[in-house]
Amino acid sequence: MNCRECVEHLYEFLDREITPELEREIREHLEDCPPCGEQFDFEELFLKFLRARCRTQGAPPELKRRVLRELFGE
Repeated sequence: MNCRECVEHLYEFLDREITPELEREIREHLEDCPPCGEQFDFEELFLKFLRARCRTQGAPPELKRRVLRELFGE
């Protein structure tokens, strides 16, 4: 697992929408990579903030992809 792969799966990880093996790989990467760990902490807080203020659960997959593209310039 590298940083790019970790970031690509971060929201799936936070939403618990991944396989147990991928979850293990991400957890290991987050433990070994402080920058990704910091990004995880930020994203987790951001999602908690959104969930506390939104009435519906979960964003459509296309919206997630658009937001990530905008955030990371991809």
